Amino acid sequence: MANILVTAALLPIIALCFFIYTKDKTSEPKGLLALIFFLGLFSVVPVVVCELVFDYVFPEKSVSGFILTFIHTFFGVALIEEFFKWLITKFIGYNNKEFDEVFDVIVYAVFASLGFACFENVLYVLQLGLVNAIFRALLAVPGHTCFAISMGYFFSKAKVGQINGNKKIYHKNLILSFLAPIFLHTMYDSLLFIVGDNLETSALLQLVPFLIFYIIMVIVCFITVDKVARVQQNLTTNIENGSIAVSNQGYIYYNAPTNPVTVPETVPETVPDTTPVEVLDENGNGVFPDKPVEIPTTPKTTAPVVSQEKVEIPHVCLVCGRAIYNENYCPRCGFKLK
Repeated sequence: MANILVTAALLPIIALCFFIYTKDKTSEPKGLLALIFFLGLFSVVPVVVCELVFDYVFPEKSVSGFILTFIHTFFGVALIEEFFKWLITKFIGYNNKEFDEVFDVIVYAVFASLGFACFENVLYVLQLGLVNAIFRALLAVPGHTCFAISMGYFFSKAKVGQINGNKKIYHKNLILSFLAPIFLHTMYDSLLFIVGDNLETSALLQLVPFLIFYIIMVIVCFITVDKVARVQQNLTTNIENGSIAVSNQGYIYYNAPTNPVTVPETVPETVPDTTPVEVLDENGNGVFPDKPVEIPTTPKTTAPVVSQEKVEIPHVCLVCGRAIYNENYCPRCGFKLK
């Protein structure tokens, strides 16, 4: 029976890892992903220690109502768990030389998160049985995946800011990569905790806000995965046509060459010369006629003017890889840069 329960606990973890792994157009090294996964697994140890200390100082029994539950969950659960996942993703994934595509960091974040969820899932399923395994496969495991997707998404935007030398975008999205999963995790747990184990009608009605939040979160996160997963194919095309280049370290950047701008040649209209011209009469004397003789001037042209000014270096769109000038979003795919 224990083998069945462990298998039931592991199946959703394996399925979601495989799903995210196959969405990457150029797969990451299996050794790196295994390292990140097992670091996420072993992060349970410091997480449990920190949560026990927090619960000792701020007992959960003294918490009631949604606001206090939200605050307690934010600091006592979500902040602690997502902090260790963030550390693993940032220092093992984000700073790794293998991070050369913006989708990569979503893969790293998901593997770190599902490594943590793996231990948690097996523990709960062994304690509470097969029915709990089904509920966790439908709720808790996808929930951890969504928290990680939000983390990886903002990490990817931070990388774009770093590549473009925009420190404001880099720092803002680095902070959001930390806060977004904490907020989603807090909302998930808080809306679920207020229901508790009460199966009365009033409690089941309280489950409706949780289900609405959960469904919206899952839809948005997995649309985001599909959106960002299209990056590499488009970037490869742009690299081949020369609009995007890759540095020796494997980082993507926009190669803005000096583009000469040619001003079209201008040809002025012919203007008649109305100055009186001296002519000879029948006796050979020079006279000026009353009516001037119109003599057209020779048309003149100006040489082409070539400007060698360098064009402004644009942002690189995270989704379609196109260069974007003087805008905060990509007009082609609508991805926001700021």
